[in-house]
Formats: sequence, structure tokens, C-alpha cells
Amino acid sequence: RRLPTPPTDSGHRAAMEQQHLYSQEVHDVGDATKLFGTDKGLLVCRPGRYLRPWFSVPDGCYALVTKFGKDLDYADNNPVWPPGFYWGSPFVKVANVVTKQSVVFNMPVKGCKTQDNVTVQINLAICFRIMGDSRKDEDPNLVRNFVYKVTARGLEQQLVDACEEATRSVARTLMHTEVYGLRTDKSGKTAKVLKGAPEETDDDLEGDAELRKDKKQEAEAAAAAMSKGRDVADDMRRTLNDQFQPQGVQITDVIITDVQLPDTIVQQMSEKTMVIAQNAMQRMTQEYEMLNLKQQEETETLKQKKKEEREKEQQAGDQQCNEVQVQLDKMKAETKVMLNQIKQDSKVRVQDIVANGQLESTKLEQEKNALITKLHSEATATAAQFEAEADKYEATKISQAELDATRNKSQAELSMAKAEGVAAPYVEARKQFETRQKQMQVWTALAANEDLVVSGEANEELNTIILCDAILGNQEGEGTKSQVLAEMLVMQRGSKVMLNLGGEYGGASSSGN
Repeated sequence: RRLPTPPTDSGHRAAMEQQHLYSQEVHDVGDATKLFGTDKGLLVCRPGRYLRPWFSVPDGCYALVTKFGKDLDYADNNPVWPPGFYWGSPFVKVANVVTKQSVVFNMPVKGCKTQDNVTVQINLAICFRIMGDSRKDEDPNLVRNFVYKVTARGLEQQLVDACEEATRSVARTLMHTEVYGLRTDKSGKTAKVLKGAPEETDDDLEGDAELRKDKKQEAEAAAAAMSKGRDVADDMRRTLNDQFQPQGVQITDVIITDVQLPDTIVQQMSEKTMVIAQNAMQRMTQEYEMLNLKQQEETETLKQKKKEEREKEQQAGDQQCNEVQVQLDKMKAETKVMLNQIKQDSKVRVQDIVANGQLESTKLEQEKNALITKLHSEATATAAQFEAEADKYEATKISQAELDATRNKSQAELSMAKAEGVAAPYVEARKQFETRQKQMQVWTALAANEDLVVSGEANEELNTIILCDAILGNQEGEGTKSQVLAEMLVMQRGSKVMLNLGGEYGGASSSGN
């Protein structure tokens, strides 16, 4: 159940409204950190759960996780899950998210009776935080205890009851004129007093000493009342911590922001203060006028005294000016004579310097010409020597090159002769090879001729018979001319004529002795 949202301003109004502490259901766990920053009284968020296989825990919060509605510890009996991303079934969810930040709880305590039975309202601001941070050596189970046992609404009721009781007890020990001293500064810290130069004693000051005495007494009373207010706030903080720390809540500060008296009492005190201020103002105005009169008289006396001193100083200054003027004129005349003498001496020295300079310039010019001539002659001789050496070096190198060329040419001819001597047997073998190749070609051509008759006999008669037998053995044409001639040759026997017949129609060639 969400209670009404507290006011968004600082909470310190003329009539402070009661702030509430509450818990709230949110749509997603990511909305918790944003709501903790905007809603000042929100302490616990109960986020929903999507049907996803993962869930996340935001930073800056305590997170309590449940599984099937049962609390699920993170590890080692630690119910608080650290911030991060976790995998889990849809039945594992972040059930409660508790803020880690400090919360300011504003509450007015009405109907407080002072020692003189005046009813006042005292506005308090309680700064607290939920304990359970393991980094501060706190028990994480305090968070679970706060969520399930203390609750935000229960904490609010306990704070209201405890603060009202303590505030009413303190107010009962004070008069209504002292309750304003219970207020502390906005931060609840001790106010620092800046000290300047040492104050003067009352004997050294002018004016009414009673006024300064009253002012000093008022300052001391205000300082005592402020100190008493700080002591009361510290006592309340210690008392509340003794009660709430076992429940997992630490009170970090207690600030009494305002004390409101009834309007009639405030008006009476204001009127009384106005009367006192008017009387003090009249006394201070009278004292100011008297001091002003006294200062005017002292000022006139001091002006006259300073005027006389100024006239004396002016006369003494005029006399000193005259003496200085005489000395200055004398020094000017002496300076003029010295200046003329210096000019004359300077002119003579300049002429001497010019003459000496011209003489030195002439000497240097002559020395320069002689040196140039000498250097020119030496350079000419050196150049001729270098040229002769260059010609000599060139002729030497050319002769050496020609000698080397002749030697290389002789060696080349000798190498060619040696090469020809070495290659002669190979050339002869090549020629014999080519001759044998040609013979083989002839033999190949003879072997391819089907009409050729080869005989290994030296007897001509026998060769003739073999030739005729070959001719007669060809039965393709009966009674051809070749056959007739072969028969005639056989009948002659003793003839040494050799016939070679060939061709399609027969051919004859004869040779005779």
C-alpha cells in the first residue's frame, strides 16, 4: 500500500507537514533506483517478474531473491544478492529491493510544553540508512529483518513515537525564551567562528560601555543556547541508535530545523525586542552625536596644526630650493666649459684616428696586392706542375693500356691456335661421319630399288647368267623385248657385255671393253 507522496520541497515550512515512509510495487526492477531518487520516503520496492530465463539486480540497493515464494540466499547464509546479471527460471525473482542511500525523515512535534507552560512546535529532520552492507562489516540478515519484521510503516511509527517522547522531555526543561537555542544549522554540524584581529579593551574604546556589555552578554547567551541545541541533537541521535540499530536502522544525524512559538508569544517577544532595540538605538544615536561633535573639534584642531607645519615646511623648502638653484647654476657653467674642452679634444682625436686609419688602409692595400700576386704566381706554378703530372700520368696509363691490349691479343691468338689443334681430330671425325652417312644413303637408295641385282662374284660370265635369270624369271610379260635380249645374251655366253634392263617396258644399257 502506497501512502501519499511527501512534498518535493525542502520540508522546512512555517507549518511542516508530516512525512511518511512506505514501500511500493513497481513494474520492473530497473525502476527502483529512479524511484529511490525521486520519492524521498520510499524505502522498499517490490518489482514484478517477466517470463525470462534471467534477472538482474541494480546497483546501490539491497536485493532479496525468492524461489517459489521462499527466500533464496546468495551464498554462505547471505540473503543479500550483489548487483549483476543472473540466469534463473521464471520462478526465481527479485522480491524486495531496499535502498542503500541515506533518507531524511521530516516530522513536526506539536504540543510540546516548556518549563513555563508555553506550547511550542519543534520540527525535526532525522537522517538514517538501512544497515546490512557487508563492506562495512554489517550483518546482511538485518535487511531481511527490516523487510519482514520492521517494515517501512513500522519504522515511521517507531521514529515518530521515539522522537516525540525525546523532544517533549527536552522542551520541558527549557523556558520559552530558550527554546530557539535548540535549532541547529542546516547540516547539523558545529558552526565555525572566524577570528580576526585582537579586540580592543573596553578602556581603549569610546562611547557607552553598558551597550557593549549588553551586546557581549547577548552573544554569550546565543552561543550557549546553540551549544545546548547541538548537545540535545547528539543525545537524541545516540538514544535513537541504541533503539534502532538492533533492528537494522542507523541514525546518522538529528537536526532540529525550526522551533515555532505561538503567535501571541512571538508578537510579545517581537514587541519587547523592538522596545529594547529602540532604546538602544536612542542611546547609540546620542552617543554617535557626541562622538561626532568631539571628532569635529579634534579635526579642526588637527587641521590648524597641520597647516602651520605645512607653512614651516614650505619656507624651509623654498630656502633649500634657492641654495640648490645657486649650486645648479655654478655646475651648469662648469659643465659648459668642460663640454667645450671635451669637444675640442674629441675633434683632435678624430683627426688623428682618420689619418691613422688612412695610413693603415694604404698599408693593408699594398700587403693585399703583394699577397695576391704571390698567390697568383704560386697558383700558376702549381697548375703547370699539376698539368705536367697529368700528361705524364695519361701517357703512362695509355702505354700500359696498349701493352695490356697487345698481351691480351697474343694470348687470344694462342688460345685460338690451341683450340683449333684440339678441335682438328673432331673435325676430321665429323667429315668421315658425314661421308659414311652419304654412303649409307646411297646404300639405302640401292636397297629400295627392286630391279637392282647385286652379286658378290667377280666372274663376269657368272654375273651375266644371274642377270639373265632375273630377267627371265619375271613372268609378267610374255615375249617382251627384255626377255628376247636375255635369251640372246645367254646364247652368246662368251660375250663380256653386261646388260641392266629395267623400267615398265624394259630398258637396256651395255658396256664393252
